[in-house]
Amino acid sequence: MEIAKALVLVGGGQDAPWPTAPVDPKHLFPVANRPILFHNLESLRAAGIREAAILAEPCFAGAIEQAVGDGSELGLNVAHLEWGTNRTLGGARVTGFEFVDDGPVVVQQGDALLRGKLNRHIDAFRRERLDTLAFRLDNDTTPARVPRPLGPGYLLSPWAISVLLANASEWTNPVAGVRDHGGRVRVQRVTGSLPCHGDQQALLETNRQLLERIEPQFEPHSIEDTRVQGPVIVHPTARVRRSLLRGPVIIGANANISDAYIGPYTSIGPRVNVEAAEIEYSIILAGAEIRFIGTRLESSIIGRGARIVRAFEPPAGMRMTVGDGVEVTYI
Repeated sequence: MEIAKALVLVGGGQDAPWPTAPVDPKHLFPVANRPILFHNLESLRAAGIREAAILAEPCFAGAIEQAVGDGSELGLNVAHLEWGTNRTLGGARVTGFEFVDDGPVVVQQGDALLRGKLNRHIDAFRRERLDTLAFRLDNDTTPARVPRPLGPGYLLSPWAISVLLANASEWTNPVAGVRDHGGRVRVQRVTGSLPCHGDQQALLETNRQLLERIEPQFEPHSIEDTRVQGPVIVHPTARVRRSLLRGPVIIGANANISDAYIGPYTSIGPRVNVEAAEIEYSIILAGAEIRFIGTRLESSIIGRGARIVRAFEPPAGMRMTVGDGVEVTYI
């Protein structure tokens, strides 16, 4: 039973925007310099999925469609559908039914970033002739008997879909619903994250997990008088001078790094300028500027276009331009 289609649900977790992403859909927030949703879609493609329907809330549907397009750049054929106000698996059932047709399907949250390869779970689903395989995060401590919000995702057989369509109330707990009708079900523990459903610390942890997978990639002309330790990706248009890069680190397009230390688990976005600064375990978004700050920046998320610049003229001070809700702590 091959699985060729996926439903990707982009909703929920949008109710409390992060201070660094007050307007954009949270699923388009970049971790490891790629939007969260793109990491999800790339994982589906790697598992052999070639068609996906993204079900997005109406208020974000336009931004999602503009960012993803038809999916061709990701190697997918992507359709865009609107997800109603009932942001549950049941709320998506009618909208996605015609797309699913009569085959099995992967249903995933748009921010479900699993550490392992999805295709091994698809193989197990087929080999064990399951009707439902539900993913559950390792750090989810909710008792199995207690209904929970939609988890990272499910694999559903055509028969399981027909059961759930005929019994709308059971979409709140599809594992129990399919089991109660005699279906073969299993819950699989997985390592991963749902960053759009967490706080900014969840973003940093997701960024760390993704950077752990990178392979070194940089052109010699991009770095000058710079030591590189561990896996580092430097975009060909970026420039790094007189610095230490200690990976895993990724540096985006047209970034300029000079006389700096960029430490492990740090993502430097496009057009970022860092001069005479030290940064570790952080996400620096596009167009930010960090210069001469005099102390190491750790466990931080710096928003687009933010400026943190030390002023040397008397009286001594530091000049910052930061967004709503930003925390600045000196240690």
